[in-house]
Formats: sequence, C-alpha cells, structure tokens
Amino acid sequence: MNRKIYFLKKWRWVLLMLVWCATMSAVRAAQSIHGFIRDDASGEPIPYANVILKGTQQGAVSNTEGYYVISSVPVGQDTLLVSIIGYELKPTPVQVALDDNVRLDVRLTEEVLAGEAVTVTAERQKFRELVTTSTMTLQQRDIEVAPSFVEADVFRAIQMLPGVQAINDFSSALYVRGSTPDQNLIMLDGITVYNPSHLGGVFSTFNTDAIKEADFRAGGFEARYGGRMGSILNIVNREGNTEEFAGKANISFLSSKLLLEGPLPGNSENSAIKGSWMLAGRRTYIDAIVNGLWQLYRLRNRNAVNPDGSPVVLPAQVFPYYFYDFQGKLNLDIGSKHRLTWSSFYGDDVFYLSDSYENEYRDFSSNPADPSAGYRSVYQDSYRFDWQWGNFTNSLTWRWILSPKIVAKTFLASSRYRFQIDTDLSDERWEYEVSDTSHYKSTFGMDIFDRVSDRTLETELTWFAAPNHTVTGGWQFKTMAFNLGMDFTVGETEEDTFYTRRDTLLWMLERPREQALFIQDKWEITNLLSAQVGLRLSHYSLHPGKFYPEPRLGLKYFLLDNLSLKAAWGVYNQFLGVANPPEANFHFIDIWLAIPEDYPASRSLHYILGAEYLTAGDILLRSEVYYKSFDHLLTLKPPTNFQVGQDVQNMNPFNEFYDTQARAYGMEWLVKKTTGKVRGWIGYTLAVTQRKNEVNDWYHPKYDRTHTLNMVADWQWNEEWHASTAVTYSSGNPYTPILARTEDYYFYDWGDETGWDAYSQYLYGDMNSERYPGYFRWDMSFSKRTATKWGSKEWFFQVVNVTNHLNILTYIYDQDFDWRTGQYKGVRRFGVPMFPFMPTVGVKYEF
Repeated sequence: MNRKIYFLKKWRWVLLMLVWCATMSAVRAAQSIHGFIRDDASGEPIPYANVILKGTQQGAVSNTEGYYVISSVPVGQDTLLVSIIGYELKPTPVQVALDDNVRLDVRLTEEVLAGEAVTVTAERQKFRELVTTSTMTLQQRDIEVAPSFVEADVFRAIQMLPGVQAINDFSSALYVRGSTPDQNLIMLDGITVYNPSHLGGVFSTFNTDAIKEADFRAGGFEARYGGRMGSILNIVNREGNTEEFAGKANISFLSSKLLLEGPLPGNSENSAIKGSWMLAGRRTYIDAIVNGLWQLYRLRNRNAVNPDGSPVVLPAQVFPYYFYDFQGKLNLDIGSKHRLTWSSFYGDDVFYLSDSYENEYRDFSSNPADPSAGYRSVYQDSYRFDWQWGNFTNSLTWRWILSPKIVAKTFLASSRYRFQIDTDLSDERWEYEVSDTSHYKSTFGMDIFDRVSDRTLETELTWFAAPNHTVTGGWQFKTMAFNLGMDFTVGETEEDTFYTRRDTLLWMLERPREQALFIQDKWEITNLLSAQVGLRLSHYSLHPGKFYPEPRLGLKYFLLDNLSLKAAWGVYNQFLGVANPPEANFHFIDIWLAIPEDYPASRSLHYILGAEYLTAGDILLRSEVYYKSFDHLLTLKPPTNFQVGQDVQNMNPFNEFYDTQARAYGMEWLVKKTTGKVRGWIGYTLAVTQRKNEVNDWYHPKYDRTHTLNMVADWQWNEEWHASTAVTYSSGNPYTPILARTEDYYFYDWGDETGWDAYSQYLYGDMNSERYPGYFRWDMSFSKRTATKWGSKEWFFQVVNVTNHLNILTYIYDQDFDWRTGQYKGVRRFGVPMFPFMPTVGVKYEF
C-alpha cells in the first residue's frame, strides 16, 4: 500500500472530525459577533484585547491575529466594549438579528497622556488565556531597548531571558534548556530559517525595524509545532501601515537600514480589495568606507617603487566582507472573508577577494648591444575567493473565514539555505627568446557547497467550538533536499595544449520528506482549571513504515485570580541536525544533514512545572522547574588521518557519528514589569546539562552554565530622553584542561640518514572538567528623540562592557622555554578575551 495513502487512512478519523466540525459550525443557526481588532493609526492587529458585551459576562479575547468571536449573542441592541491597556476604551453599538452573524471590526486609538509615553500591554489577558508554559512574547520595543552589540538584535534580547544561554559574546546562537541551536525551530512569518545569523553568528538575520513581535517558547510547546525538540521562535514581521505611507531610516557603526510601508493603491474602506505592504533592507557599509579610503591611498602611491626599483604592488581591497538582507510583506484582503499574505526574505554574507598581478623580466646581458638577442618573460597571476552564505525564503498564506467559528489557513512556503566557497587560481607565463617562444598556463578551481532546500505545504483549521473549547487541527507536508560536496577543476598546459579536468566529491545528496497530522484542544474545564491536549503523528520518509506519535499535554490551575499553577509534558522528535564540531567555541556556518536511514530519529521528553503571579500593577512573577531527556543525538566523530592509497571519492567527513544521550534540568525565575516609566525584567537560571556517548561518560558540554543572572531595565524619562541598561553574570563555560606537556621519541630512516627525533604533545584532563572564570558584562544606552517637520529624529549612544571586564573566550597554550638554560619549564596559557569596552553611536529617522 502506498505510504501516503496509509498515512491518511490511519488518521482519517481526524480529518473527518475536522470536516464535520466545519460543516456543523457553518450550518448551525445561532447569533454571533466576530471580527478583528486593529490599531487605528497603522492597521496592525491587536492580540489579547478584551472584548465583552456591556452589562453581561459574554465576551472573548482576540487571538494573535486580532480575531475574536462571541457566540450565542442575544437578539437586539447591544454595546461591544473593547479594551486593552494603552488604548482608549472603545464602546461600539451593535444590532443583532435572529440567526445573524455580525461582522464587526474595531479600531482602537492609543491613549495620549501629556508628557508621558503610554505602553501598550496585554499581560493580564495573556496571564488569563495562555495555558502553555515557558512562553514569552517580545514586542519590538522590548527588542530595541535591550542593549546589544552595535545595534538592536532579537537574538541578543532573547539571550537575556531565563533558560537561554549564550556560549560567548561572538555568538548570538540560542542554547535553550540544554538544547543546541539546531534543535530550535526558527521561523520568519512561519517560514523555517536554517541559518539565522550574519557574520558567523555575531548578529541575527532579522532586521529589528521590520519586526512586530517575537514569540518564543522555551519548551512544552503544543502539537501544532513539530520537527524540533528544543524551542520555538517565530518572528512576526509588521503587516504594513494600512492608513498612510511611512518609513524609518537607521544609521549605525555597523549598517544602514531603511523601512518603507503603506497601503496598497486604491485602498479605502469601501474597496472590495484592499491591503498593505512593507519593505525593509539593511547593508553593512564598513567595507565601502575602508575600501574607498584604500583606493585613494593606492591612487596616491601608484608610482611608488621598492628599493630594488620594482613597482610596489598593492592589493585591490583590504576589507572584503559585508552582509545585506531584504524582507518584504504584502497583505491583500479580498472581501471580508479572504486574505492573502506574501512574505519574503533574502540575505547573504559575502567574503570576496580578487586581484591580479603582472610582472615582466628582461635579461640582455648576453648581448647588450642587441636587445632582440636577449631574454624576456612575462608573468600574470590572478586569484578569486568568493565565499557566500545566506537564506532565501518565500511564503504565501491564504486565510479563509469559513464561518464565524471556523478559520482555515493554507500555507505554502519555500526556504533555501546556501553556503558556497568558490576559489580560482591562475598562473600564466610567456617566455620570449631569439629562437623560441613558449607559453605555460595552470589553473585551479575549487567549489565547496552546502545547499538546503525546504518546501512546505500546511493546512490548518481553527474551530471556536464553544466559549470553553478551541480546537485546532491540520496537516503538514515538507520535502527537503540536502546537497553537500566539492567540485575541483584543474587545468595545465601540456605540449602546447591546455587541458582541464573536473572532479566532483559528493558527500551528501538526500531528499527526505516529513509528514504530520496534528490536533489539539484548548479546553477551559472550569473557571479554575484549563487544559491543552494535543497529539501529533509524524512520518519520515527515510524510515519507511514507521510513524512517530507525539502526545502533548498542558494544564493550568488558578489558586487565586492572580496566581496560577502550570504543568506541561510532551514527546518531541527531530529528523535533521547539523554536523558541526561539538566543542567549538563558535563556527561560521552550519552543515545541515538529514538523519541517515540507518540511524534512529532523535527524541526528547519535556517535563515542566511552574507558577505565575500577576500583581495589581501588572508585574509578572514566574517560577518554573524543568527536566528534559534526549536520546539518539548525533555527535560528529573527529576526523581520522588520511591513509596513502585511500579512495578519495569515498571519503566522507560527515557520515560517522556517536549515538549520544543527554539530559538537562534546572529552575528559572522571572520578574517582568511592562508598564510605567521604568520597565524591564530580571531573570535567574539554575541549570545543569550533561551528555554521554560511547567514548565519554556523563560530561558537561561546552554551552553548560550553572548560574545565569540577567537584568534588563528601560527608563523612559520623558518623550525625548530614554535610557536602558543590561547586566549579565554567569558561571564560566566548561573546557578540557591541559595538564602537562610530554615528549615522545621515534626512529626515522630517510635512506642516507637515520636517527631518533622527539616530538611533543599535550596531556589532557577529563572532558570539560574545568570551567573558565565567571562571566560579567554591563551595557548601557542612551537616546534622545526630537521632532522634525517630516517626523522625528533619534540619536543613540551605546556602551558595551562598561567596566571593561575581561571575559575569557578560550585559552591558548604554549611551551614555556627558558632560553638561558635551554630547558622547557612546562606549559603556559594565555586568555583570549571577548568584547572589550566598546562605545557606538547612531541615528534613526522616522517619517
């Protein structure tokens, strides 16, 4: 039987139930009010707004897209009240007839208080509604106010949350509750992004100006998410201003950014088709400035000569690196029930070097009186090194409101990650003599490539079955391609003829598929007890005939109106990973690969228990304990030495792995304040992560940190002046110590010479048995905003590592040799520091 057909038949009852739900809700005769809550100035949806009928207990809370539905509404005239902190209360009259489904979209206006900035917050509604544990949503302002390196960065802000570890200053990668970065599902508007960083991980891929919010789940996430077993991060871009053309410009030491947004042409309240658009771009410009100044220097010294009289040859450029990214979004509303959304991202890191040299040599010493009798040779050398890596994503989402209680979404997406090094070398020579002229040419080209392609189709139905039931179900299909290898091209002149030879070394060419069905129900059992029950069934094409059930459960119980207990449990499987050295301090790229057919899928279990308390002033206090187990993780084995006679075509550095187990457990505390002039959060994490494989018993991996304390504060003094600060302290990362230096001897026989020689090597201690000194960093930033005739201007000044604290990245070891005695004294080490004291300045414009 065809596996796809079997897969669908196995879950036909789920599909039939969803169809039945949709049919019953569509034909059911009952009054309801439904619609979207949006910001009046920009048209952006407002999630977690409180929507109630005046004088009744009937109401709803808008979801993440701003959608709400109130069922069983009485016939007659009513008033709909919509409220959320930071917006004016909006009473709207509504007339409901028998068996009528009223569509009522509401626009809210931000509150304006003289001399004080108003913060929009939905903490109280989230506290009441969210059943999932370990969830945090960062708005754009939360990301912008957290001090970071040079410019605001969403990953740097998330690294300040409890449960998230940063391995060092040079990496924005997220290590979440013992999970490695490849175990995080990173999405941009729902599209999987495989390499979400620039400059080898120093900066994230995402342009902060274009972000609306970052939805982060550290564990225990619901059944609609799969394919990863660590955490979920969905970056949601702005939809674009539906009311007017607007924009932002940002210039910092790192890059220049520009964002433009506005309504579609002909957009009006009475238009049958209306919508909005957003386009953002960013590029670093240090290379343009440095290389421009270098060209002036070359021009000034174009006639410089060396002491021997030969011309000075200067390289064409001295700073060969830059990155850029573009992202866009287009929303098109067709009538009141259909919306099409297109979202795209394109970004690359580029390291490019190229140059050519020409030199001529003449020798007339044999007959100075006759230059034609001399010797002349001309040399031409050239090289090109082109290293590029980046992402290209596209998605199209169709949202269809089948009925007030049924919302369908179909999602079609493609994601491409490319890493490529293309190198060309050329050496060409002409020799001219009286009786002969010769020509020789040799070339060498190497192309190392790693390409990941992901095409996804998803369909999801959300059924607002009753005021206490929200059922979500759907189907996901993903086809991937992993292409990893090298191309070699060699050219050489032989007997006056130029020959070329091309060889391909293909390490990986896999085209696996993933399929999944899921269903989940958010059920308010009583006023005090809620549950979110879900089941996901996954299939991986390289494991034919095998299905992976992944049950999920979340519980929430209110002890008081402002105090709740939460619990979560779930099974998570993953069918891909990265083949990076496990103990590297940082790496520039990720080598993605599918789980081989002869290896089991990686599996993790999550256990989470927590408590949340929300004060009258909307200060959130959260405490959680967690335990995670991991089975069948792939750990890349160290490379083996090449043996003479080995078949190069069969060499594969990415097919040997240790089957690894891991466990992570810990406790987290969070205090978050989202209103008032002073806002921010304090987070503390007590964590333990351990791994085990066939060569190492339980040990702490490189990214394990026992204690981490983060404090982020944001002070809005008035409408002009603003200050923020961030303080981080953590235990040092583990490392494997070098205990001593040893000398061994070997006998050599070189034919005409034999003897003994010595070579030295280091004696290592137990795996990651020691830790670097504790990490401490204090960052600060200040900004001043002034009004202009076209909008506003904001200058900002930022200092990284205010105290210039020395944080150790790694140790470099050397032999301590006493030149006076000629004796080795042992081993000495030097610490390589991370970010020093570093001030930056920049300016932002809004229009």
